Amino acid sequence: MSDRGIVRWLTILFVLAAYTFFAGDGRFDFRRLGSWQESNYASLAQGFFDGQLNLERWVNPKLIALPYPYDPNARHGIHYEWDASYLNGKYYLYSSPLPAILGYMPLRIVRRGYPPDSFVGLFFAAWAFLASVAFTRRALAGRTLNIPFPLWVLFIGLGNVTTFVLVTVHMYEVAIFCGMAMTAMWALALLRYNESPTPGRAAWMSIWLALSICARPNLGVLLIVVPFAMKHTRKTIIAVLAPLAFVAMAMLWYNAARFHDPFEFGIRYQLTHVDMAGKKVCSLCTFPEAARLGNNVQHYLFWPLHVHSAFPFIDAMPARLDRAVSWPTPNGVTEQIIGIGPIAPLMMLGTLIAVLIALMRGPKDVTTRTALQVMSGAWLILFGLSTCWWIVSRYSLDFMMLMSVASVVCIETIVTSLRVTTIRIGPLRAIVAALACYSILIAILLGFSGGGDGFKRANPVMFERVSGWFK
Repeated sequence: MSDRGIVRWLTILFVLAAYTFFAGDGRFDFRRLGSWQESNYASLAQGFFDGQLNLERWVNPKLIALPYPYDPNARHGIHYEWDASYLNGKYYLYSSPLPAILGYMPLRIVRRGYPPDSFVGLFFAAWAFLASVAFTRRALAGRTLNIPFPLWVLFIGLGNVTTFVLVTVHMYEVAIFCGMAMTAMWALALLRYNESPTPGRAAWMSIWLALSICARPNLGVLLIVVPFAMKHTRKTIIAVLAPLAFVAMAMLWYNAARFHDPFEFGIRYQLTHVDMAGKKVCSLCTFPEAARLGNNVQHYLFWPLHVHSAFPFIDAMPARLDRAVSWPTPNGVTEQIIGIGPIAPLMMLGTLIAVLIALMRGPKDVTTRTALQVMSGAWLILFGLSTCWWIVSRYSLDFMMLMSVASVVCIETIVTSLRVTTIRIGPLRAIVAALACYSILIAILLGFSGGGDGFKRANPVMFERVSGWFK
């Protein structure tokens, strides 16, 4: 192996070690659960092992006795599983079953016990990162790079909110990390298809697209990208539609078997602090909802970091939502959100460059065309999420890693094209490298913060030890 190969693998291992460090609260400790009831997804996996679709959980008889258990006031003083879907004396998840199938069940067989949510979140985060690196390496193969590839590896892995989210992982984060892994595989399969547009590769791309949507239904907006990427031949159309149709039918059956409605994912029966009957979680049909879209887009793009004097010196700020068209949280409390601009300005630069490349006349090479398609998909996801009534940093994982790999390819493309002009690219390369380093540093510091000071609460000894280095 060459020296460059060794450095590349060292950077990959560094990112994976950082993921493991923050997911394991600085202890690198992922002990098996004492009982599957400690995790909703583990309970779902156990239910699948037992031949049922509901969670393997005890249900309070007092909850069963309620004539209408979805009234929060009626449940006062009764123990129930928060944010689970409940129907006919059984608990279900409104989140995708895919993490249970791909993560918890195989790990239960291998480890002879269920892993904690943090380990499964780490598993899918590492999967997404490795697939994203594979995409970027394949896309940039044969080029003379303007930025060292190891720096790009660090940017792809750390220049987002992954470390921040890994500090506290529950069922919500597990589903999102799973979706992130599936979309990374979709991008890699899309690149391979564009290189050699055969029906087999079209089917492979479609499988990962279908699994992405299964993991996170909001990722269905990626279907808009497919017609612009695929050849419109009969064999290709069949190859694309077959996996999508199979997974869609499986999901419709799953919903119908649980809730007697193929289009009900469980939101209607969610046990939370409001009655979810008739609630539209995501919509863009009224002027107030259009205003919500603008506010949410602003959060995902520009919401600033809080900078302060104590380690880790930065923190994410709570979102500011319009309660008239957003999740009716008690006392107006919201979760934290980090805009793309403050954490990864290179993604904003990459988007601008992608627009310029798209407007240029003339044919585009395969990798650049794929990068534009992936970038379009990332922005479609962002706008789709912005139609919903709740925003939080973990949702950004749906699009951030896709946006990062597309930005890398677009930036490399434009800087290489400037080599034949009189423009000096040295300062531009230095700026790009500096912005990449900035994002890496910010992400590591955010990991030591974690949602709601999660790292400090989980491991105060380690936090104080690291904090002491800066005193």
